[in-house]
Amino acid sequence: MTWTRPPRPMSPILPRSLAVLAAVAVLSACSSAGEEPAGLDDTPTAAPTQEPTTAPTGADAEAAVLDVYQRYWDARIASVNGPDSSPDAFAGVAMESTIALHLQTARTYEDEGIQFTGEPRVYDTTVSIDGDRGTVTSCVDDSAWVGTQDGEPLPVNPDKPTVYPVEFQVLLLNDAWLIGDPIEVEGDTSC
Repeated sequence: MTWTRPPRPMSPILPRSLAVLAAVAVLSACSSAGEEPAGLDDTPTAAPTQEPTTAPTGADAEAAVLDVYQRYWDARIASVNGPDSSPDAFAGVAMESTIALHLQTARTYEDEGIQFTGEPRVYDTTVSIDGDRGTVTSCVDDSAWVGTQDGEPLPVNPDKPTVYPVEFQVLLLNDAWLIGDPIEVEGDTSC
């Protein structure tokens, strides 16, 4: 069964990120030629550097989100199965905060000798778009995504189901859809 949920309120991180980007743009415009605003070198760079653009509508936008969502999962699986803490696979796929989350996990797995094999099954994916933002929701079955630590199977967490719903923000920035932060799935969403 396919269903579409109206977009949820965005995480407080997005408005703050956009406010920082706007402030940097204003400071850059007000600086004289060749001068860089104080502290700009210390500011973490955002994956997109422009304000959101007008989103394509309908099937084109949905297809673009589904494509980037598939590439996001490919990058996520590679980062855990490697583990691979390189950001390259996530370039053009996810926001910096999302990339940082996955790279930290990969570094932890590298340090602790954890490696996964196989991959999760991601299914029943739905997209909801409102202008230059939206959500993507799907079910994940990670029973075939098996972890080991130093060659020994990781113990199964009895509190974590192997089949569960996930939801992420999607944002259109620099004419490209990017996967944003995960959203806590609420309500009657089940898999």
